Amino acid sequence: MRSLIVFFVSLFVSTNLFAQVHCGTDEKLAQLIEKYPELKQARQLIEQQAQDWIANGEKVSAVITIPVVVHVVYNTSTQNISNAQILSQLEVLNEDYRKLNANASNTPSEFQGLAADVEVEFCLASRDPNGNWTDGITRTETDVVNWNGSDLVKSTSDGGKDGWEPSKYLNIWVCNIGSGLLGYAYPPGVPSYLDGVVIGYKYFGKTGTLQPPYNKGRTTTHEIGHWLGLSHLWGNGLSNTNCNASDNVSDTPAQADPNYGCPSFPHESCNNGPNGDMFMNFLDYTNDACMTMFTTGQKQKMLAVLNSSRSGIKNSDVICATVGVAELDNNTFDIYPNPTNKQFTIELKELPHEPIFYTLVNSIGLVMARATLTEQVTQINIADYQAGVYFMTLETEQGQKAIKKLLITH
Repeated sequence: MRSLIVFFVSLFVSTNLFAQVHCGTDEKLAQLIEKYPELKQARQLIEQQAQDWIANGEKVSAVITIPVVVHVVYNTSTQNISNAQILSQLEVLNEDYRKLNANASNTPSEFQGLAADVEVEFCLASRDPNGNWTDGITRTETDVVNWNGSDLVKSTSDGGKDGWEPSKYLNIWVCNIGSGLLGYAYPPGVPSYLDGVVIGYKYFGKTGTLQPPYNKGRTTTHEIGHWLGLSHLWGNGLSNTNCNASDNVSDTPAQADPNYGCPSFPHESCNNGPNGDMFMNFLDYTNDACMTMFTTGQKQKMLAVLNSSRSGIKNSDVICATVGVAELDNNTFDIYPNPTNKQFTIELKELPHEPIFYTLVNSIGLVMARATLTEQVTQINIADYQAGVYFMTLETEQGQKAIKKLLITH
């Protein structure tokens, strides 16, 4: 009898969790359209622009890197998540959007041919809107205990944090989101002060303060998909019981409702056999561990958005670790030995006639070192740095830059 009671209690808790914890994008967008009716027509135009780009067979020849700023808005020390937790989320994004996630091989063979490398990467911004160096993270202590799903978290005057220019940065707010939400995002076209992604602090990244089964960073992968124009697999809304709605992507099967947990393959709805729902897609509601893929059609939709309504972010001049305009001749300086494990030398080809600053950032944009070069030859100790790829940027006071890659080994 006791085991039966435990079973029903567990079932109640699990069902209750699934019923309450979800993505808030559809309902937040519906509320916004009710407030701004003209947004509905604007969204239709943006969707048409994306579909036209896809129909014209446009091609993208280079990986797009998106500069990110993470706004941590906290009421308790637990909510003030660590840099390590933030960096772990950037790692997840770059794995998921480049099809480098370890569980990609778990995609059923029937869908493997549709799984795509989106060719989009993310890094923390190295410059703020005023041109100052930044690690791409802001921290705001607030008196607000629970945001209850409110957009006020995006407002400094309301105890939150104003976003940075959304045509240049992807703003991500991490907070005690409330209202049973994992996160939410607005697609292109909304008022600029609202543009971005909001994630609960318990669901951001893959290490630190996290709540299973949403503890592997897939909430942010999911929400950025919305920010890049993707809908849920069942279309816009809380369900598609009549199977007459579409996510406007050609290669995702029709689906009746969200899937939770980790369904067994195949799991059929909407007479979509024999393969059934693509429940392992990042735009479903399954557990983080069970999400494995974007499709080729979803990739094309996101790239279409980045080349139309979000072209500003694609062409952003914000400095990132993996991108930058080498306005100075890269022969201006050498770094050696490269690879290195304990120290390296920066050698300028000639003595500088003006101040030259150097910045060393890691592969996802975290600033590791920054100083002014006053000598022609400067040695830098990196014995305590983790092994990996780093980027050394030299910059003049006028903003001219040159960038070189450095490999640190141990």
